[in-house]
Amino acid sequence: MKSEIRFFMTAMLALSGLALAQEYRATILGQVTDPTKSVVPKATVKATKQDTNVSKETITNDQGIYTIPGLDPGIYTVTIASSGFQTTRRTDIVLQVAEKLNLNVVLEVGQITQEVTVVGEQELVQTASASRGLVFDPIKVQELPLNGRQSYMLMRFSPGVTFDQRQFGSSGFSGTRAWDVNGSFTINGGRNGSNQFLLDGAPISTNGTFNVAPNVEAIQEFKVMVNTYDAQYARTGGGTVNTTLKSGTNEWHGSLFDFWRNRVLDANSRQNNASNQKRGFRNQHQFGGVIGGPLRRDKDFIMFSFEGFRELTPFPSVTSVPPMEIREGDFSKFIPAGQSSTIKVFDPMTSRPCTLPGTNCTSGGVYIRDAFPGNIIPKSRQSVVGQNIIKYYPAPNFTPTALSQNFVRGDNLGKYRYEQPIVKWDHVISDKHRFNTSYTWQDGSEYRNSNGFYPPAQNGNMTGTVRRDQVWKFAYDWLQNPTRIVHWQASYDRFVENFPDDSSGGEFTYDKLGIKNIPLVPTYPNKRAPRVQVSGYNEIFGNQYLNQSSRQQLNSQLYVAETRGRHSMKYGAEYAKLIRHNKSAGRSSGLFNFDTVWSRQHQGRRLSGVLDGASVADLLMGEMNSGYVDFNDSFLRREPYWGFYFQDDWKVNSKLTLNIGFRYDWQAGLTESHDRLVAGFNYNQVNQDLTSKVLPVWQKLAAADPNFPKAPSVIKGGLQFAGVGGVPRSIYDVDWSNIQPRIGVAYQFLPKTVMRGGFGIYHRTATQNSQTTGFSIQTPYIRSADGDLTPRPQTGNYSLENPWPDGLIVPYGNKLGINTNAGGGVSFDNRNRPIPRTYQWSYTLERELPWSMVLEASYVGSWTTHETKTIQLSAMGQADYEAAFKNPTFYQAAVTNPWYGILPANQPLGASPTISRENLLRRIPQFNSVQSAINPWGAVHYHGLQTRFEKRMMGARSKGGALTWVLAYTWSKQMETTNRQEYNFEWYKNFVDSVVTSADRSHNFQFVGIWDVPVGRGRAFGANMGKVGDAILGGWNTNWTLGYMSGVPLGAWTGWKYLCGDPRQVERTETQWFDRRTSCYAQNQPYEQQQLMPRFHQLRGHTAWQSDLAIAKKFAITERWNLELRGESFNFTNTPLRGDPASGNPSASDFGVLPVQQLNFPRNIQIGARLRF
Repeated sequence: MKSEIRFFMTAMLALSGLALAQEYRATILGQVTDPTKSVVPKATVKATKQDTNVSKETITNDQGIYTIPGLDPGIYTVTIASSGFQTTRRTDIVLQVAEKLNLNVVLEVGQITQEVTVVGEQELVQTASASRGLVFDPIKVQELPLNGRQSYMLMRFSPGVTFDQRQFGSSGFSGTRAWDVNGSFTINGGRNGSNQFLLDGAPISTNGTFNVAPNVEAIQEFKVMVNTYDAQYARTGGGTVNTTLKSGTNEWHGSLFDFWRNRVLDANSRQNNASNQKRGFRNQHQFGGVIGGPLRRDKDFIMFSFEGFRELTPFPSVTSVPPMEIREGDFSKFIPAGQSSTIKVFDPMTSRPCTLPGTNCTSGGVYIRDAFPGNIIPKSRQSVVGQNIIKYYPAPNFTPTALSQNFVRGDNLGKYRYEQPIVKWDHVISDKHRFNTSYTWQDGSEYRNSNGFYPPAQNGNMTGTVRRDQVWKFAYDWLQNPTRIVHWQASYDRFVENFPDDSSGGEFTYDKLGIKNIPLVPTYPNKRAPRVQVSGYNEIFGNQYLNQSSRQQLNSQLYVAETRGRHSMKYGAEYAKLIRHNKSAGRSSGLFNFDTVWSRQHQGRRLSGVLDGASVADLLMGEMNSGYVDFNDSFLRREPYWGFYFQDDWKVNSKLTLNIGFRYDWQAGLTESHDRLVAGFNYNQVNQDLTSKVLPVWQKLAAADPNFPKAPSVIKGGLQFAGVGGVPRSIYDVDWSNIQPRIGVAYQFLPKTVMRGGFGIYHRTATQNSQTTGFSIQTPYIRSADGDLTPRPQTGNYSLENPWPDGLIVPYGNKLGINTNAGGGVSFDNRNRPIPRTYQWSYTLERELPWSMVLEASYVGSWTTHETKTIQLSAMGQADYEAAFKNPTFYQAAVTNPWYGILPANQPLGASPTISRENLLRRIPQFNSVQSAINPWGAVHYHGLQTRFEKRMMGARSKGGALTWVLAYTWSKQMETTNRQEYNFEWYKNFVDSVVTSADRSHNFQFVGIWDVPVGRGRAFGANMGKVGDAILGGWNTNWTLGYMSGVPLGAWTGWKYLCGDPRQVERTETQWFDRRTSCYAQNQPYEQQQLMPRFHQLRGHTAWQSDLAIAKKFAITERWNLELRGESFNFTNTPLRGDPASGNPSASDFGVLPVQQLNFPRNIQIGARLRF
């Protein structure tokens, strides 16, 4: 790490002649003229921040043009002076984050000693830039009702922004706490996790989401920049979120706060009400403070903030557990909810080839089985391990309507805590030199029971997830002359996550389930119970998924800004280095998966219209569908990045401004510290070893049987590795085409009306982790020794008692070359990795209205190319697929396995003396699977109408009646190119479709506001009210949020066809969200092409209006001290948002039925106090 920092600092010194910064500070620009409209050259223009008395000064050029960049957001006084003219002072000029304020001034003839003062007069429409965005100023940030007080949750109120995370509560993914890290924001149709987040200009995003959310008391303001036609902003595929911290001032100011809630004030959840359970325990405190002031007046300013968070919160779980009546193996009387007949279970030991003509053979598969007598699995056929596992499921305690979710635990809790200190120091060296530095640190943890089961069957982060982030930033300004400023900054961000490896602290071991042996992984030796998955029911037992990761970013930026004539220019460069470390145990003690594969009548698929097969039956018999043990290595990845740009804001005349920019980025391919990476696939290298061993056997079998698949001429193809055999250490080819032009136009064709438009190209940060086959290995469970004719035995080797008697596949790194994982599956990234690029454009009309209101309407479009896709390369050719669709039994039939005895016995292709004919027809037959990832063939396109009606709060709030609001409405469509059949390359090419994305929300309406009730001392009514009357009637404030979004597009039922036209034709109810008639559905035949799109545009999930409301009362203790008491109600109307109906198997009991649980919080009421001085 020390060498990284030394290289970083050396590279930054080498950049001292060039510059780039992703700027959070504001710029004032304009033209100074006299009453005859003649320009006034060499006039002095000085901007002074009112709370610090720190100023920046420039002079107008020969055309009267001036620019003052690098101004911290805040309230300024601008003084303009020139000989022969009266001095003009423009006070209370509000500068917002990253704003370009056009401030034209007319000087009156007179003595320079005479002054003309104009208070608070500035444009509300943006006339200096085509960029678009919404600023959340200190009033909005600190006073809008904000559940969890996580500042970036305000982003969702901006036009063009969609927050598509719907699961709230204590799941840890709601984004409502500052502890959370959330990538669920899309901006202008960009992908989730493709935005850039800046904190005082320093990037705090390594993967398109924020690593830390500063507490609201420490934030000056932030801006959601939905269209940025300024070339200084980069590494985004959506938008940029630009945040600035508070600074100290010439007066000491601060606040102390505490926000508290418990269950007494909360509503109960819908799932608890449905099962007659009480509200869970709740206690939450969010506390802290901020203080800022001068160390030396006009020279040194300090700000310190701290926020702490402690929460015990209800996490009511609604899950599915096996019904008691089938836990002993008796299915004779069990009728699933919503069905009219019992489930039939079949004996896998009676499997035989299905050769007789008839429905049961042609529609089912290769093998057929006999039912268990009486539909009861005899005790002699049940596994001790399976019986032990099922005992740990809790008993059902809830009877749903046509639903499988039959266990509710209302007293389930989540536990969270974090601390976040922030410090910032601003120092003025002289009029020409100044710097600031800041440090942000956050540390938190969560404890969460995901399934709600009781120990030891629970899973989740029960031993504590830790998340920690620290950001250091240093910035230096040098005013070289009145028309040129140099700004340099460096930053370091380190984000760490530590997920636990177990829910029970390692106390519950596999022998307690009757398992005699699971091989130990040397790097993570333990005997914990494996994770168990039973299809249709919730998983049980611990995480066993130790994952320790860190993301670091070293960044340096330096810009030069200068004014020449009518041109305000910036130019320069940026350097960043991304470092990612990962250490993951995976499922080091194993994962067991049970499905219906062994209890169906046919092994390949379920019968249409017949309930055959049950996952509980497979569990009781001890017959796994699949399983594996992970044997993983750790990794340290590095990616350097350079960016260069030039930006020119050309003030053509007083009405027209052009923003012209050009940017070029270069991102090197990923490398690993010890070359522990797969670097592609060599399609042409002949595997001499396998060719010499298998071809004689294969050719002999083919000669004896004309129906036996023809042997290939040679066996070729395999993985190649970084730094081996002439392969570069970098696993991706450099994309040299990252050219990003930007152009914007702002034309003020009427005094209070402006037209703006722009176009730009953007390249986001590539965040692929790469493939590690060979260094991290899964040892799969081989479920059959005879090609799925019969399962493994119930006891002894290969049973649940000893699933991996041959031991584990040991990671061999790159030593085996193209033989790596032969007989199993391999994955690799395509070396040709062009960085995803977004083409973004907009056209806007903005009008300033009376009473400080602004109306804006925009058409916005975007098109992103080079989105990545994963395809399967080892499938059969298209001709074979077409033939297999006509005759699936022939292709699924078992034949003699030529690989047996040649490939490892613990790999799928080497485990059995027989193998399906299909496996021998694969184009790369020595691998069970060959997946190529990072194929740049995908695209996303977006079109939207975005409107904003904003009432700004101007002037002093003490006059009362102050009102501000933002009403935002977006009507849009977001589409992506996808494919219906990814397992076959040729069919992929033939079936490319355009479908709505999962983040598409056709309509998005948001309305937020803050209102000071105009009653009380200093306000419109009762301005002279006495202290007692003011204490009762004065100082009241209310604020609110109100929102509605269209529901999420529902996914199509994979593997099925819909035969009845429009699935919305039925009357929509909770138990029939769409057509549930089984006669309208038919299961796809084996090898049949999927006809339905992956998602429906017209069929959407549940949605509802959501609202929050807050009421506050301020008490003036002294002129300097005041106390604010707040009451906040989140989900004020207690309106539940429901989950999506199941859309998988039309014969399932919950198909088309809304789940019982709600996704959002029930109504929560929070009480808070804030003491300010």
